[in-house]
Amino acid sequence: MVRWIITLIVALFVGFFIYVNISNKLPEGLGVTDGELLSCPSSPNCVSTQASPEDVEHYAEPIIYTGNRMKTQLSIESFILSKGNAHLVSSTLGYVHFEVKSALIGYIDDVEFYLPEGDSVVHMRSASRVGYSDFGNNRERVRQIRSLLVD
Repeated sequence: MVRWIITLIVALFVGFFIYVNISNKLPEGLGVTDGELLSCPSSPNCVSTQASPEDVEHYAEPIIYTGNRMKTQLSIESFILSKGNAHLVSSTLGYVHFEVKSALIGYIDDVEFYLPEGDSVVHMRSASRVGYSDFGNNRERVRQIRSLLVD
């Protein structure tokens, strides 16, 4: 009887990690289209500075920066990469996309930054690929970037 329970627990554990691995595929539609990052899904595991301000669950204020656009983007890239759990997917002047992996389970968050030319603002979208809640991790990431860029 105990062996069956242990076998069931191991099977559920392995099944969970297989599910996470299969579900952690790169979503379609990321990037900037007509000056906009992809909208957040209805689940609360996404934060975007381009969401509607009335959408309190997903909205975060855009980040106003002073200084050079390229230096600001490089500062963001250095900060995210210094965390040790991020992979740079793409980077062009004005747009950068990271995959940030959680330590314990391996959930992947897509973190995007858009710095429009001629505007001293950083738009950011941070969204989990799997699950429903992110326990505030994406909102905390926005707060960290805001602290990095705002004196």
